[in-house]
Amino acid sequence: MCIICFGVFFYQFSHDVDTFIVVNETQVSENGTVTGYLMDAYSRGVANKTIFYHQAGDDQSVFVNVTTDSNGMFKIENLKNVPESGSNNYYGDISFKGEGEFHPCTYERNITVQK
Repeated sequence: MCIICFGVFFYQFSHDVDTFIVVNETQVSENGTVTGYLMDAYSRGVANKTIFYHQAGDDQSVFVNVTTDSNGMFKIENLKNVPESGSNNYYGDISFKGEGEFHPCTYERNITVQK
């Protein structure tokens, strides 16, 4: 019985794992900060991974990146409201492209910056 339990445990922690991005806010004040968390399917933080996102005012094909800390946390700081950029006035398309055993994932919502 113990061998079966170890086998299941070893399989779960040594094979491909789904990941998820959680963000604490969807509306922030200008110059504010959004904190996010990249976690695996076992709710463990995924450390030292690159997170990409669209920044307000940039063309839709331009992405900025941040790196998760040792706990899987990341921050997008000093958010700006850029109304003259029209439809590009948002922070979003937050994604992890996958690496090693961790599958890619995307946060599906945008972050609105209020003046």
